[in-house]
Formats: sequence, structure tokens, C-alpha cells
Amino acid sequence: MPQIKAPRLYLNRCGVFYFRLKTKDKDRKVSLRTKCPVTANIVALQLNAVIERGRAMNNKNTRNPSLADFNFNRADLRQYEIEVGNIKIKAEGPEDHARAMEAVEAAKGLLALQPEPPSPAVTQLALDEQAILAQVVADAQKRQSPKLSRIAAEWIVERRLKNSARTVDAKASHLKDFTERALKNEDPEVNELDKAHIVAYKSALLKEGQAAKTIDNKLLSIADFFEYALGQGAYTRHNSNPVTGLYVLSKKERVKQTESYEPFAKDELAALFEPLAYKAAMKAPDLYWGPLLGIYTGMRISEATQIRCQDVIEAENGVHYIYVYRSKTSNGIRKVPICDALVQLGFLDYVEEVRQAGAERIFPHRFFVNGSYSKRLSEELLKYLKARKIKKSNDHKSFHSFRVNVITQLANHGISATLASRVVGHGTEKGMEVHLGYVRDLPDLKKVVDSLAWPVNIEALRYCGQFKNFVANKKKWAEDA
Repeated sequence: MPQIKAPRLYLNRCGVFYFRLKTKDKDRKVSLRTKCPVTANIVALQLNAVIERGRAMNNKNTRNPSLADFNFNRADLRQYEIEVGNIKIKAEGPEDHARAMEAVEAAKGLLALQPEPPSPAVTQLALDEQAILAQVVADAQKRQSPKLSRIAAEWIVERRLKNSARTVDAKASHLKDFTERALKNEDPEVNELDKAHIVAYKSALLKEGQAAKTIDNKLLSIADFFEYALGQGAYTRHNSNPVTGLYVLSKKERVKQTESYEPFAKDELAALFEPLAYKAAMKAPDLYWGPLLGIYTGMRISEATQIRCQDVIEAENGVHYIYVYRSKTSNGIRKVPICDALVQLGFLDYVEEVRQAGAERIFPHRFFVNGSYSKRLSEELLKYLKARKIKKSNDHKSFHSFRVNVITQLANHGISATLASRVVGHGTEKGMEVHLGYVRDLPDLKKVVDSLAWPVNIEALRYCGQFKNFVANKKKWAEDA
């Protein structure tokens, strides 16, 4: 039997059917929350019937059609009697059943057009077409949709394939905050959520006095969740993301409010790496080597503290490099040559000692916290910068400032953007592949990192084996600053 194509029935980009009612004043779209064409057609036909009946009832000039309007051959309608409503159709025996059925269908159409005595409920439905659509859709879509927790778990698994661990953890935390504040820790079906829940969540954050950028970061995570749910066909209550239009700041305003990291001035670097003060404060391996790796490689703090012994490699051409196996972006996966300054400081000797001690990572005393091994280094460096009066209350200087220093000096030395980006792990020009030719280009990249010059007394800061006994001191270094 051929499928009926109902009027006003459409299919969205996710494969979900929706009903569209367009007039000269309004254009309404209501999701039918189904991908089944049979179900969608049934619901759409019901909607069309109710709408047309309501319009017919409100049109005072509508003439009541009669049976004659359908051009029945009355001679054929005898003896075989079928009653539909108050209309009786007769035919000559069962052999005329097919023609009788055609008459029945025509009679049904007639009945649909005939006005009935209006009841209060029918009158209300006819006056408010939006209410009619919502009621019919609600009745047709009582089947269950996936639970929020299930879709959230799938969302996090997929995001781990494209975002850094820290970003994914932030998104998960934001969704958890949303469920606590707006849903009181309940686990509803995804389709039970709507814009009102997001508005309530935003209002709670505003009332608490959270910064505009903080609120928008949380809303961006919630929007990402709904984008995933829409794409998977799990959220069919609406055809658009319910977070749309609720951000406090525009994208341009958010970028403007983002604080850029400031580089360290030359005298600040001299104070930071002053040998006596530096050795006295940076008494654990990651505290000692972390800032030196930052200023001589441009690595992020999470990249410098995750280094494994197997990541410090000597290439066939004799150049030692560090393989950054995990980074904030795909461009960050790279091989960074170890400059002469780090070799002279004794970095390779230190790594060999750790390797001989059987450790997997070069800083084996640190644990994985909040998506990285950098928590203690970040805390202790901040305290050290304040103690040395390098960081002021109104500036924006941290470990990331080393990266800014490296990028700035490479640019001042006239190093090409392509070579500089391969060292620090930034994106390159379109069509350039970052990960090709590293071994071939290592000598060129070695020259790039060797060109970095800082006010660091290498002789006075040279590694003297103070971290040699790894087994005995691992616990001490973990507890000690």
C-alpha cells in the first residue's frame, strides 16, 4: 500500500520529522520527535485534520457540503448498506464492496468538513492553533527518551577524542554544576530539558555574582552537550540548541576580555634564575627543571611535567629531542630539539639517572591531578614569583609567560613562522603539515632553539646530582616544596 505523504511534514538535518505551519503572520515548527516515517505521517495527518476542522468552524461563510458534491451514482448504492456516522451507503451486494469503500472514504472526508456542535474544549483548540499542535504532539510522543546521564557519558567519551583532558574535565564539571543547580541532582530524560532550565541556571550564576566570562564558559559547555545530543537524535524536543541567545557576552566581547599572558622582562628573568635563590626554593626535580624547560623549549607546563624517559630520544643524526606525545591541540604533538644550554645544565645526565632508577617519567614523584602532573609546580612557581617580587597583583605572569618569551624572541630573531611553530606547537599556514619531516628538519630546529639567549648563569645553575637517589627521596620530593 503506497505511503501517504502528509502536508506540512518535513525532515530536519538530524533525520527527525517536524511539522511546519506557515501563515502570513507566523512560521511555526514543531518537532514530532520521531525518525519513523509511518509514525510521522500519522501524527501529521492528525494535525492537519484538527487544523482544517478548526478553520472550517471559524469560517462563517463555509457552506455545508452535501453528499451530491461527491458525484455518487445513487443507482449503485442499494441493498448493501454501510453506515458511517449519520450517512447510510447502499450497494448491490458484496461484489460492489470496493466501490462502497470508496464512498465510505468520501463520506469520511465529508464528515471531517461538517461542523459539529462546538464544545468549550474544541472551541479553545480552534482559537489557539499552537495549543492544538503542542497537545497532539505531547500525546503522540509519550515514549521515553534517553536519560541525561547516559547521553552525558557518551558525550564525554567522544569529547576525549578531540579535546584535551583538562578541557574535557572542565566540560564535565560544568554539566555537573548545571544538574546540581537547575535539576537538583535529578536524572531526567533529555527531552524533559528546555530553555527554561538554562535560564534558571544562568540566573543562579548571576545571582551568585560570578563573572560574565565564567558564566559564558559554563554555558558554552552546556551548549556543546546539547549540540551533541541534537546530532545524535537524542534531543528532539526542539530543533535548535536551547542555550542559543543566553550568553552574557558576544564572542567579540569574550575575546576582548581574555587576559593575555605577559612575558618576563630581562631583569625579571635574571631575578627568577638567580642561582642561590633558585636552588634554595626549587628543591624538587620538577620545580628545578620545569622553568628551565619552559624558557628553553617554549613548552606548556602540562607538556613539560608529563615527559617520560622514553620521550627523551637521540635521533640518527645525533640531535637529542623531546617527543611531546600529548598536548592541548593536535599541532602540539611534536619533537622539540634539546638546546645546548639544557645539555650544559645537565638535563640529559638527569634523565639518564631517572632512567637507570627504573622510573617511567622524569618526574616520578608527582601524581596526575586534574588532568596533568603540573599542580605542584604551578603552585610553587607562583609563590616563588611573589617572594622574588617578580609577579605583581595586577599583572598576568605565570609559567605560560616562558612560552610568550620564547615566541617573542624567535620572532625578534627573524625565525620564520613555520620553524617557530614547529618548536612551540602552534598551527602553521594552510597546507603545511606540522608532523612531517621532523628528523630531516631537526638540525634546522636545533639552530632555532640554540638561538634562544637568556640571563641564566648556566655554570652556577649546573645540575650537581642533588636528585640522584630517586628511590630514597621520591616521597620527600613529593611532600617537599
